[in-house]
This record gives sequence, structure tokens and C-alpha cells, in this order.
Amino acid sequence: MHLPPVEPALPKPGLLRWEIGAALLIKILLLTGLWFLIFRWQDRPVSKPDIADHFALPAVQPSNPDFSTQPNQESRHVR
Repeated sequence: MHLPPVEPALPKPGLLRWEIGAALLIKILLLTGLWFLIFRWQDRPVSKPDIADHFALPAVQPSNPDFSTQPNQESRHVR
């Protein structure tokens, strides 16, 4: 009727430190690889793009603009 004491099944502290260190090393390697993938391996343009030219409106505009295609009401956005 008397049972022997049960010891918890925990890993040794040295093994746990090694697993945490390996997990952190893998995480650092993956984050470094992701950083290279995002910021270093992109096709870089020869010169910097002209942002003003990119967002410029077309130069040719009709002489008689048709305003009927514009919405008649403002949006009902409430803050």
C-alpha cells in the first residue's frame, strides 16, 4: 500500500539550455534570410525613380470635360 515517490519527468537543465540556444540560433538564421530576401535580392533600378513623374497626371486633357461622370454626393463618412 505504500507507493514510492514519483520523480517528475523533466529534462536535464543542460539539455534545456541547448534546445533553447538551438531554437534561438535557428530563429536568427531565418530572420537574417528573410531580411536578405526582402531587402537585398530585389532587382535594383539603374537610377532612382522619379516620384513626381510617377504620380504626374496625364498631359492631354479633353477640351470639354464631362462632369456628369463624377459623383453628385459626398461620401457619408462619419468619424
